[in-house]
Amino acid sequence: MSQTPRYRQRPEGSNWGDFGPDDQLGTLNHLDRAARLAAAAEIREGLSFSLSLPLTVPRAPVLNPRRKGPVIRPAEKNGVPVYRYPLANDVPGATDVISDDSVTLSPQYSTQWDALGHVGSLYDARGNGTPQPTGYNGYTVSAPGREGFAGTRDLSIAPMARHGIQGRGVMVDLRAHFGDEQRKITHADLMRVMQADGVTVRPGDVLCLHTGLADLALTLADNEQHRLKTRCCVLDGGDPGLLAWITDSRIAAIAADNHAVELRNHHLDTERGALLPLHEHCLFKLGLPLGELWHLTPLAHWLRRNHRHAFFLTAAPMHLPGLVGAPVNPIATV
Repeated sequence: MSQTPRYRQRPEGSNWGDFGPDDQLGTLNHLDRAARLAAAAEIREGLSFSLSLPLTVPRAPVLNPRRKGPVIRPAEKNGVPVYRYPLANDVPGATDVISDDSVTLSPQYSTQWDALGHVGSLYDARGNGTPQPTGYNGYTVSAPGREGFAGTRDLSIAPMARHGIQGRGVMVDLRAHFGDEQRKITHADLMRVMQADGVTVRPGDVLCLHTGLADLALTLADNEQHRLKTRCCVLDGGDPGLLAWITDSRIAAIAADNHAVELRNHHLDTERGALLPLHEHCLFKLGLPLGELWHLTPLAHWLRRNHRHAFFLTAAPMHLPGLVGAPVNPIATV
């Protein structure tokens, strides 16, 4: 437990300290025992849907050039590839044949969760007039491993993985209303869609946004993957009403099938501010995890055909401490 406070002031609109001075779960605290029990009532048919893309999709690194697709190699033993490797090489007479893999990947290349350490802000948490890189609940955004980088100590994916993410998922089918053209979704747009489809949101829900982008990533040819940069709906992170609704709804997390939930900006419209205002609001101020590039289309179609919008969701991230984002294979059960 911390002995001294990490901050003397907290950002406007944040919930720092509301879940305790050492909290690293943020709004996942809303996903409690009662929310899980209530979510189980959404299992009526016993059908399951995997909401993960193959981690090789997108098939080209067009959405974020610093993130690369996975490279799979055979593991090695004494410089020899361990793939279809007869153990008789080591123990004469053994009939076993062994294959082992090694993989290099960017954890946030495909279907993933953002950990709270993924986006912080230059903020004067100490009140001394000097903004410093700061994360949710006043934690310092730092890389402790100078030699042998081991990731972040605080606000990594580990608390999310330990907590487990199981609860009620709620689908908002933006693609059904707006198609595949790129459109910034305001608070008013979101409310109209939810009202038209009878979507209700409860505290502790995981809000899932179907835009169709992950479906396009699966179906576009390799030489057409660049089209993903300018297609499908994104949330308008600059809409104050939308950010206020996210806070007031007390949802546990947001997961979208697009690249960054919001539009990924490359310039500022003001002298100073966030390029990713929704990320700043959710990850930095609220501790609200964001899921990206989830494959929601088959589930969204099933829910629409069956006049439903809610489902039971299991979506724990890969448990590798130190990561600021991790792959996930979410499972929806209806």
